Amino acid sequence: MTEQLVEKCKKYQSHFSGLLKVPCNVIDVPENMAPTMYGQTEICSFCDKCGFGPHDELATCYYGCNEAHRWNGKYIYYCPMGLVFIASSISSEMGSLAGGLAIGPIVMGEYQDVISDLPMPEYADEIMKLKSYTTQEVRHISEILACVTSEISGIEEQKYRNLLYDQEQILKEIYKAKDYYEDTSAQNADSLLSYEKDLRAAVLRGEKNTALDMLNEVLAHVYVYSNYDINSIKARMLELLVMLSRATIEAGADSNEVFRLSESYIRQIEGNNDVDQLAVWISDIVRRFIIQAFDLAQVKHSDVVFKITNYIKKNCQEKLTLDTLAREVYLSKSYLSSIFKEETGISLTDYITNVRIEKSKKLLTREGIAISEIAMLCGFKDQSYFSKVFKKETGISPKKFRKNYFGLDVDV
Repeated sequence: MTEQLVEKCKKYQSHFSGLLKVPCNVIDVPENMAPTMYGQTEICSFCDKCGFGPHDELATCYYGCNEAHRWNGKYIYYCPMGLVFIASSISSEMGSLAGGLAIGPIVMGEYQDVISDLPMPEYADEIMKLKSYTTQEVRHISEILACVTSEISGIEEQKYRNLLYDQEQILKEIYKAKDYYEDTSAQNADSLLSYEKDLRAAVLRGEKNTALDMLNEVLAHVYVYSNYDINSIKARMLELLVMLSRATIEAGADSNEVFRLSESYIRQIEGNNDVDQLAVWISDIVRRFIIQAFDLAQVKHSDVVFKITNYIKKNCQEKLTLDTLAREVYLSKSYLSSIFKEETGISLTDYITNVRIEKSKKLLTREGIAISEIAMLCGFKDQSYFSKVFKKETGISPKKFRKNYFGLDVDV
C-alpha cells in the first residue's frame, strides 16, 4: 500500500480496537515482496503468547486478507486455536491485493464451547480474557469493516479511473489492430490465436505485469477481427475465458473457485447484448482471472493447512489415512505431506497423534468413561496401543494421568 493508505488504515485501526477492545492489525502487501504487519504495541495480543506451530499473527491475518480479497472484500474465519478473526481487504489500482485490516482474536459464542475444543488446553485461562461476541455481532463488525476498507481503497473512484484508462488504452490498441488487419493477408484466425497464446504463456510464466499489459492488445484484436459483430465477439470471449481458466489453474489458482467464477461469467456474457458494455465488462473479468492466477497461489498452501487441521480435529476418532486427507483437498499424497510439513514444521502423522492425545486428555478428566472407550473415541485401534502412544507422548500412562488429575485411584 502507499504510505497514505497505510496511515488511513492505522487511523481506523485505533478506532476499531478502541471500540471493540480487540486487536486490529494492518496488513501491507507490497508487490513482489513479503507482507508486513502493523500491530498495536499498547495492546497485548493473545497471538503473542500462542505457541501453536508457525501460524503466527501475521500469517493468520494475511491469510484472512487474501480470502477476503477472494470473497467480495470481507471474510470471517477460525484460527487453528478455534478463535475467530474478521478480515477485510484493500485492493490496488490494478485490482490485486494491496493489504487489509484484520480484527481478532475473538471468542464467538460461549467461552466453554471454545475451551472444550482447544488443541492446547493450557491456554484456557488466556481464552477467558478475550472479548466474546455473538455470531450476529461478528457479522455486523464484518460489514462495517468492509465499508471502511472500501472507503480507504476509494473503490468507486478507483473503478472510474481504471475504466477511463482501459477505454483509452483499448482505443489505442484498436487503431493499431485496424491498421494491422487492413492488410488482407493478415485477416485470418492465426494472428488472433497467436496473441491469445502469448497471453496464456505470460500467465503460465508468472509474468503478471506483462499479462496485464497484453490484455488490451488481445481484446482489441478480438473486436477488430470480429468486425464489431456482437455474436462473433461473444464467441471469441467465451474461448478466451475458457483458455484463461485453464491457464490460471495451471498457474496455481484454486480450480473449484475458477470453475465457479467462469460459469457465472459465461452466463453474463450470453446475456449481454451491448458491444460497449461488453468491452468494459470483459476487460474487468479477464483482469480478475489474470490477477487470481498470481495472488491466490500465494496462500494456497496456508489454505490447505487450515482445511486439513480443521478436518483432523473434527474427525480424529475416525481412521485417518493420507489417501483420505489428500482427497479432502484434491492434492496428491506426496504434495500434501510436503506442504504440511513445510507450513507446520511437523508431519501429518505427528499432528494427528497430537490432536488425538489432547482429546484423550480431556476425556480422561471425566469420570465414568473407561480408558478402553476413550481409546476408541480418539481413533486408537485398541487400549493397549493407546496406552503405549500416550505414555510415549506424555511420559505417563493414561491411568496414571487420570489418577494424578483426580488425586486418587479410580476404576477404569
